[in-house]
Amino acid sequence: MKRRSPQSKRKTVRGEAPARGALGLAKQMLLSPIEDGDPLDGECLIEPAWDGHRVLATRVDADVRIAAADFRDWTQTFAAVTRALGVLGARSFAIDGVVCALDERGTPAFARLRDQVAKGAAGSAVLIAWDLMWLDDEDLRDQPLRMRRDRLRTLFSGAPAAVVCSQILAGELAKVVAAVAPLGFRGVVARRLDGGYAAAWRGHAVATDKLEWKRSLSPPPPLSNADKVLYPRDGICKRDIVGYYRDVAPLIIPHLIDRPVVTQRWVDGIDEFDWYQHRVPPRAPDYLRAAWVDGVRRILIENLDALLWMVNQAGIVFHGFGSRLASLAEPDYAMIDLDPGDRTTWWEETIEVALAVRRVLELLELPSLVKTSGQRGLHILIPVAPGHTFEQCETLGRGIAHLLLGLMPDKVTIENEKDKRKGRLLVDHKWFQAKTLVTAYSLRAADGAPVSTPIRWDEVTPKLAPRAFTLRTLRSRLDAHGDLTASLLTGTSRLDRALAQLRR
Repeated sequence: MKRRSPQSKRKTVRGEAPARGALGLAKQMLLSPIEDGDPLDGECLIEPAWDGHRVLATRVDADVRIAAADFRDWTQTFAAVTRALGVLGARSFAIDGVVCALDERGTPAFARLRDQVAKGAAGSAVLIAWDLMWLDDEDLRDQPLRMRRDRLRTLFSGAPAAVVCSQILAGELAKVVAAVAPLGFRGVVARRLDGGYAAAWRGHAVATDKLEWKRSLSPPPPLSNADKVLYPRDGICKRDIVGYYRDVAPLIIPHLIDRPVVTQRWVDGIDEFDWYQHRVPPRAPDYLRAAWVDGVRRILIENLDALLWMVNQAGIVFHGFGSRLASLAEPDYAMIDLDPGDRTTWWEETIEVALAVRRVLELLELPSLVKTSGQRGLHILIPVAPGHTFEQCETLGRGIAHLLLGLMPDKVTIENEKDKRKGRLLVDHKWFQAKTLVTAYSLRAADGAPVSTPIRWDEVTPKLAPRAFTLRTLRSRLDAHGDLTASLLTGTSRLDRALAQLRR
C-alpha cells in the first residue's frame, strides 16, 4: 500500500481523526484519499468490516437507547456506550454502528463480546459508528455519505473513548484487503461517497481469504411465482410462506446471524424432490453473506432481505450450526433430540421421556428450553456459557441418555439405525461442529405447515399436539406467550459440576 503523509493532497474526502488507543490500525494505513484505479465504480469510502453486533443508537433529549438488529434493548448491557452517547453535543440523533469488544491488538473479538453480553454487562465494549441518519431536527438519510460522515466526525469530536467513528482505510481496494487480513479483520466495507443512506449501502464488501462479507440495506428482493402452491393439501403458496417469514423475522434472524445455515428447498412443493442447500447458490445477491467453513462456501443469513431471498428460492426449512463463526468450536447449547419410534403410543412416550430428561436436568441444576421439532419429536436444549466444547456438550447428553436407558430400556434407545431401534424412541445426543438442528420458528415440510416452536415445560403433556403450531396459528401464540428463546442467545451455565455428577 502506498504511504502518504496526512498532509498530502486529498482527492475528495477530509481525513477523519484516527481512532484512539487500541482502535488504531497498522501505522501504514494513513488517512489519505482513495487511490485512482480503485476497482469500484465512483468514489468510495473503505472501512474495516467490524465484527460485532449491529445496533441503532438513538437519543431524544436525555433519553438514550441502543437497539439490536432484532429490536432487543441493549441500553443497559452497553452502559458505558450509553453514557458516552449521553454527553455528545446534540439534542437528538440516530447512529448506525457496530458494538465491538476489542482484543489487545485492537481487533474485534466476537467471542469476548458474546461472553460479556451473556453476563448482561459489556463494560469494555465500544460503539464504532458507520453512519449518521438523524441529527437534531434534520433527517440526513438523503444526504450524501460524504456529508453524513463529516457531521458524524464533528459530533464525535472530543467524545469519550467508548464511541468512535469507523476508520477510513486508504488505497486501492485489493491492497487494502490484503493489508487488513493479517490484522484479524474479516474484510472491508466500501460505500459510495455520493450516495444517500440506502444507496450508499448498496456498495460492496470484500473479504479476507477466510470470509466473504456482503451486505445490503436495499429494498426487499422481488418475489417470483408468488402464487405457486408448495403445500398442496393446505393451499399454502409461496406468498404465504414469504409473509410468514417476514412476520417472524425479528425472532428467527437472531438464531441465524453469524451461524452457517443449511436450507431445505422444495421448488415444486413438499410432495416432490427436495434438497439441502449447504452452499451459497450461484448468482446470489450481495446481501447474502458467505463463509468458508470446512472447505464449503456456506450460507449466512443476517437480515430480512437475505432470509426472504432464500425463501423465494423455495427454501422452506432452515437448519443452523450449534455455534457461530467467531467461535465455531464452542457450541451455544447442548442438545438432546427425542426422535420417536413407530409405536402407536409414540407421542405419549415422547412426553414421558421428555419429562424424565427435564427431571435429570433439574437434579443437575441446569436450565433448559424445549421446542417441538415441527415433525414428531421434541428438542431439549441446554444453553451453555462461552468456552465449552462440543465434546463436553455431547458427554452431557450421553450421560443423560444412559441414565434413561437404565430407567426405561423398553422405551428408549441410542441406536441411530432404525432397524435396530425395535420401535423405541431414539435419544439422540450426538453433537459436533458440522451437525445442524432445525432453527426455532422454522417451518417444516409437512401437511399443515407446522413450525418448530419453543414451548413452556408446563405445556409438555399428552394434550399437546406435536404439530399444534403452524404457519396459520403461530402468530396468535406469539401474541399470547411471546418469544421463549432468549436464553439460547445468552447462555451462562457451566457444565463442569453436572459432568462430574454424571461420572459418579
